[in-house]
Amino acid sequence: MGQKWTEEDVYFLQKRIGGSSLSAIAKKLNRSETAVSLKLKKMGLRNTKKATGLLTASELAEALNVDRKTVHNWIQFHGLEATSRITCYERKFVLVDVHSFWEWAKQNQEKIDFRLIEKHALPPEPEWLDEARKTATEKKIKKYKHWTTKEIELLLKWRREGFNFNDIAEKLNRSRVSVERRYARCKLHFE
Repeated sequence: MGQKWTEEDVYFLQKRIGGSSLSAIAKKLNRSETAVSLKLKKMGLRNTKKATGLLTASELAEALNVDRKTVHNWIQFHGLEATSRITCYERKFVLVDVHSFWEWAKQNQEKIDFRLIEKHALPPEPEWLDEARKTATEKKIKKYKHWTTKEIELLLKWRREGFNFNDIAEKLNRSRVSVERRYARCKLHFE
């Protein structure tokens, strides 16, 4: 018969699930992975992704009819709140709260084509969403614009001449961030 689970062990398990891998938890508790896995199952914490009530970046992307990389880009560069969680078997997920998403979406409407979101795909829908769906036909959603060889040559030339990223971005009709990233990639490539 195995060790008895103490209240401290259970508390530790509840706090660490999703933040550490199953093997790391088992090692810290001085138990086998099987024992920890069975205890999680008994506690109803088997799948940390579903237990949180949050959406994965992929699930959010599917509901919004966008590529999953788009959601990751919003998280990494545009302030969409997300948490990183590890499932029992060491797979990492990026999770987003629906309420946080809608708050972010209200502030970043230029990044989303609300016409593509089916009604009630992400409940509860905010009151402003119906109006955003109607006005979405009037606005232009920014799409990625591929860099031409000429643009890259101009970017490198203007940087050598001392122009800052804001000036170059304006000349090329691109965002400052896009110009900085392309310049960093060019520097890596040519070094």
